[in-house]
Parts: sequence; structure tokens; C-alpha cells
Amino acid sequence: MKLLKIGLLASAFAMLLISCKTVAQNSTIESITLRNTYGRGGFTSITATKDSLKTSSAGGRMTDYPNFNKKMNAKDWEKLVSGINISSLEKTKSGERRGHYDGPDEIFTIKTPEKEYEFYNVAKEDQGYKQLEKLKTNLNNLLSQYK
Repeated sequence: MKLLKIGLLASAFAMLLISCKTVAQNSTIESITLRNTYGRGGFTSITATKDSLKTSSAGGRMTDYPNFNKKMNAKDWEKLVSGINISSLEKTKSGERRGHYDGPDEIFTIKTPEKEYEFYNVAKEDQGYKQLEKLKTNLNNLLSQYK
């Protein structure tokens, strides 16, 4: 009887372990987008996924901005996402949106399987600003590398 109880407990525990996802599995990043809107002046957008880099733009101010969709290698993707801390994103706060006043907006969108994070004009004082600023620099470096 005691052996039967131990067997049931062990199988219940095994089922629990199999059905649970770890935090690392939950926080895998699927895509990153950086958009800049310039009121009536147009917009630019860079979207990176684990296998592609896509850029687009529209408007009068964007004549030098490249539009393309290219395959990205895994090493560049890992470098891009390695600097992103999901728990820090949870605490990051968006700033004021200016687009409806014809002002510029800088918009970061980071998608995970569980949640989509979208940040508008993050203030320099916010704890997540440095992380997003580094992400912006890395995306712009990728843009120049792939164009």
C-alpha cells in the first residue's frame, strides 16, 4: 500500500513538471520593432525576428531610408535579444504620445509568446531607458550592416 502511494505521488509530481513551463521558455522574444513617426512628415520602421530584418518608410522626410526585407543570421539575432531583460520591461513606463499633435514618437514593440510590450517615448530617467536606447543602437547598426 505504501509503495502504491509513493508511486502515485511520484507520477503526480512528474506530470506537474512536464506540464509547467519555465520562465526562460516564457520569455523568448519573437520580434522587436522600432518605429519613429514624424507627424505628417512620415514614419520609419525596423522589425527584427529571429530570421529576418525588415525596414519600411513613408513620407517626404524618408527619401534616404532603405526599404528591404532580408534574411538575418542567428548570431545577429542572439546579439540583439541578449541585452533585453523582460523583468525590466515590466517596470518600464511609456512617456507622453505626441503623434496626435503632429509631433515625433519613438515606439518600441517587443513581442513574446505571452505578451506584447509597447513603449512610447520612454523618458531618459526611466530605468528601462538605457536598455531600449541600447536596443535602438543595435537595430540601427544591423540596419547599416544589412542594407
